[in-house]
Amino acid sequence: MSIRRENISTISLITMLVIFVGTVIAVQLTTVYMSVGWLFILYMIYLLRPVSRGVRDVSLLSMLYLLGYWLCVYLSVFIKEYLNLVDFPGEFIIACSRLSLIGFIIPFLVLRIITKSTTDYLKKGSFTETIYFPLIWKGVKDPIWRFLLIASCVVIFSFSFVIDYSPENLYSLLWFGLLFALINSVLEEILWRGLILSRFVDVLGEKLGLVIVSIGFGMYHYSIGFPWSICALFSIFGMVLGGITIRSKGLLPVMILHFIMNMLFVFSGLIFNM
Repeated sequence: MSIRRENISTISLITMLVIFVGTVIAVQLTTVYMSVGWLFILYMIYLLRPVSRGVRDVSLLSMLYLLGYWLCVYLSVFIKEYLNLVDFPGEFIIACSRLSLIGFIIPFLVLRIITKSTTDYLKKGSFTETIYFPLIWKGVKDPIWRFLLIASCVVIFSFSFVIDYSPENLYSLLWFGLLFALINSVLEEILWRGLILSRFVDVLGEKLGLVIVSIGFGMYHYSIGFPWSICALFSIFGMVLGGITIRSKGLLPVMILHFIMNMLFVFSGLIFNM
């Protein structure tokens, strides 16, 4: 599932962007029955031989995304209903509901088993590879570990002004936050950077693949309860995460930064108070 990247036309590139990001947005705003219609359209595009190989590949990935989304939705409902019956705390239920991302991952894992991609970020990754600030490929050269250290200090300082420091709130949020951050950061990175980004880099190359996947990553957060303006910010954050993944050639470094960000979201009230 790879094409000659140098042959991608502007029209094909725009088509791929519209297909994938359009799927990410549309599936959150429609019913499952309407999604079946969109799935049929994507399948028709996939079957059209005159379209470029890249457009067909992105249509396939979009179909898998659509299927994964609804698997995730129904798995989330099942988890929440079960935990509500057992009368677990609401924060615990929200944290565990992120296990539903496994439903999102399944279709892409099946594709990975059937068709190996040339690019594979589903591995540990290196902390000693270099990254450039602020443009990932251009700027001040730094090893991944130091970039992570500086980025972590910056985001912690930025969030320090909006955290409720009362002991009772901190203690009650700590364990639920750790559970949420661990589940969410690991599964989202496996899905978005380990599986989806790997495929898009195969099709479009590192830079263009990063841009399209990052936009999709940001827009997908609308389904979690964030407004579109915040989703746009998540797209920028997604480019940082994807850049770290590409430069480190794996997921562990980016999982650490994602985990820290998720913990800060919890302490700032962006998660359990939505």
